[in-house]
Amino acid sequence: MNLAELILGPLQYGFMQRALIASMLVGLVCGTLGCYIVLRRMALIGDALSHAVLPGAAIAFMLGATDFFFGAAVAGIITAVLIGWVTANSRVKEDAAIGVIFTGAFALGIVLITLIQSRSVDLFHMLFGNVLGVEDRDLWVTAGITVTVLLTVALLYKEMLLHSFDQIMAAALGLPIRGLHYLLMVLLSLTVVASLQTVGLVLVVAMLITPASTAYLLTDRFGRMLGISAGIGVLSSVAGLYGSYYWNVSSGAAIVLVATALFFVALLFSPQRGLVIRWFRTRSAAIRTSMEDTLKHVYALNSAGNPATAPAMAARMGMPAREAGRRLARLRGAGLVRGDELTEQGEERAVTVVRAHRLWERYLVEEGVTSPTDVHGEAERLEHIAPDTMAEKLDEVLGSPTADPHGQPIPRRQPASPPLATVPRRTLAELQSGERGRVLAIGPTTRDGLHHLAELSLAPPALVEVVERNGTALRIRTGSEIHSLDTELARAVLVE
Repeated sequence: MNLAELILGPLQYGFMQRALIASMLVGLVCGTLGCYIVLRRMALIGDALSHAVLPGAAIAFMLGATDFFFGAAVAGIITAVLIGWVTANSRVKEDAAIGVIFTGAFALGIVLITLIQSRSVDLFHMLFGNVLGVEDRDLWVTAGITVTVLLTVALLYKEMLLHSFDQIMAAALGLPIRGLHYLLMVLLSLTVVASLQTVGLVLVVAMLITPASTAYLLTDRFGRMLGISAGIGVLSSVAGLYGSYYWNVSSGAAIVLVATALFFVALLFSPQRGLVIRWFRTRSAAIRTSMEDTLKHVYALNSAGNPATAPAMAARMGMPAREAGRRLARLRGAGLVRGDELTEQGEERAVTVVRAHRLWERYLVEEGVTSPTDVHGEAERLEHIAPDTMAEKLDEVLGSPTADPHGQPIPRRQPASPPLATVPRRTLAELQSGERGRVLAIGPTTRDGLHHLAELSLAPPALVEVVERNGTALRIRTGSEIHSLDTELARAVLVE
């Protein structure tokens, strides 16, 4: 069977043609009105009205009416008004009023159905739908309701939109808040009635809520949400109807299952909010952050004239050599590192991140957000946020500074200053007893290390003298005071 036969085959029957038109109309009106229901968090009211129309339909049948649509519509409207009246004239909240009234109405409907059960089975079709049994008069009623609802929404689009988003502002502008609320309830009741033959009372809430919720995951614009929701409603109705025809299952249930499947597809793969997409985006950001952190340390080693070997990287980054080796391998695979040195592309990216980091440090300190001893951790988090763009903005705001708060040079995008290795510097740990130096910069170290160096007044451009070398520690003089300093920490202090 080819595609044309698959699509056109069922349409050779008149009942399928009527069912298809009815399903599309119901999908359109439910998808449109459902957006207002979702935004106002009125799913419970939709559920209440879908059950409350049952006694109206049963009473209409008992009175000899040939069509129970009118009775169902009247019952829905009365229920909506009654919920509002109970809420406005008692201490009972709206959700409790809904629970009391709709369960009572539904129970009344069940009792009435029991009384007339021997005379009709059509009432049971209201529970689960019977779209394949749609007749011409049903189709005209559904079309009339659809046109009425859509025309009302179009004419009162701005008023209903403001009422849904901000009722306080709507009231301040003089809009009839209570009138708009009851109007929405009437439209909802009519929509429920229009859906009786297609999906039934039990499943109509799904058609009101599911397409709108799916559209809500896909866009932030209400106008687009209306269009997407209506489209999903129509698509679900058509696909579900064809599925019920070929697999011989309940049409209403098939329509709702298609809508539910589309919801989960959007939940997982929505471009902005999809769970799978967010997972990939988070993982990608984590990998990028890891690569940029590694590039910074390769850059620091190469700038000091040292090869970026796995052991050297492990010592700098505080991780096992095996993990450092894996990170270096990833950089080599990306063409950012060749051997133990940065490629031209790798150096460009590393300079970008280092530049962003040091500019962030300078900005945070100058703005008084944090102290020089605590700024490193904050800058570590911020440096990965669009480093190229943010670096240029920070550079402009700060007036193109040349050094960070610790005296480290801020590299240019096209480095104008010579690399670190060409500047005649030594670490404090390399000075011998009796040698003096001026602190030029504080290299990478821990937060505690920065705090300790600040306590010893070892910040640019302080003068320092090595009084004595003793194993793994130095005795140094800053000003008139003598302190003990760990040799490992002394390697982070650059002097001339």
